[in-house]
Amino acid sequence: MKIVVDENMPKVADLFADIADISYVNGRNLTQSQLIEADALLVRSVTQVNESLLKGTPVKFVGTATIGVDHIDQAYLDVSNIGFASAPGCNADAVADYVISSLSYLYLQKGVAWLDAKIGVIGFGNVGQRVYSRLSNLGCDLAVYDPFQCQTVDWQDKAINFVDIEDIMSCDIICLHAPLTKTGPYPTQNMLSKLLLDKLKANTSIISAGRGGVINEDALIEKYHALSGKLNLVLDVWENEPNINLELLGLVDVGTPHIAGYSLQGREKGTLMVYQAFCKHFGVDAKYDSSALTKGSIGFIEPNADLGRHLVLAKTCHAIYNPAADDAKTRRKLLSGDPAKEFDLLRKHYVERDEFSTCKVAVAYNDLKAVNFTTNK
Repeated sequence: MKIVVDENMPKVADLFADIADISYVNGRNLTQSQLIEADALLVRSVTQVNESLLKGTPVKFVGTATIGVDHIDQAYLDVSNIGFASAPGCNADAVADYVISSLSYLYLQKGVAWLDAKIGVIGFGNVGQRVYSRLSNLGCDLAVYDPFQCQTVDWQDKAINFVDIEDIMSCDIICLHAPLTKTGPYPTQNMLSKLLLDKLKANTSIISAGRGGVINEDALIEKYHALSGKLNLVLDVWENEPNINLELLGLVDVGTPHIAGYSLQGREKGTLMVYQAFCKHFGVDAKYDSSALTKGSIGFIEPNADLGRHLVLAKTCHAIYNPAADDAKTRRKLLSGDPAKEFDLLRKHYVERDEFSTCKVAVAYNDLKAVNFTTNK
């Protein structure tokens, strides 16, 4: 059996070496000719998987080690009897870590007291729910916009504060975790339109770590200048990646190259979930489970719990991951070379961080438990 795999997927050799021959490829430049002998294709979000790529190939299974599936033509896979699996939730903890670390950065750099702010969450899938859970456990005042989830029976008996999108725009902080959709009753492409962005008040903070294209970037730039720069912006995803808007990069507080979910454990979980689906599809016994994931490199932190909540959270989170380092590297690389090429290289050669859950803290400090650190009394 032969599988063709995006070269940026981690742990593939460890999981698949004894059941398949592996051929690594550049996911963004993958061509049909590279699949002529492939039984399976494993990708990430940069590969458009559709009829033009797969027609005439022997591919029987497609797996994407991502939570988003807007790059996959699932209708074509269905009619072609090609098995499919994604990895929903694989990087939810990593993105939640990114959000908390970014909020901590805004506190340290600009005094954004996010624990006392009204926070709106757009998108209540795996990531949005994880972010909501952590912020709720910290006692934050929350509102959620998701026109699909608010109608499901799963949440009708829960105390989730579902609101309209207009209500979200009045929040102090807005966290974007919606998928990119272009059709249906609630398409998200350019969902944060000029009309909605004009409702933003001064000193609003926006953290976008879902999919690029959900925000109208031209309108965001216009609103930024209309407020004389009084917007706090953290953008991990961008319209037209990898050809991102460098003018917008120059305005944001934190700009990163679509790596919010790029924790070591999160990316490995994506590969593991695809591996398990692959084994099920082809009738192979799956030998590996979550115990195969890499352990964290920092196992123990002892914070000074006598300091204020914001400061303890910020310093402890940044001991594991500080987005400022990724921001600095992104600006340096994109502004000194070919921006699109450097954007992809930053993702390809990303020095993966550990997730908060791989580390223990020395005190039973509830705020740290809430952001997914393990306590050790």
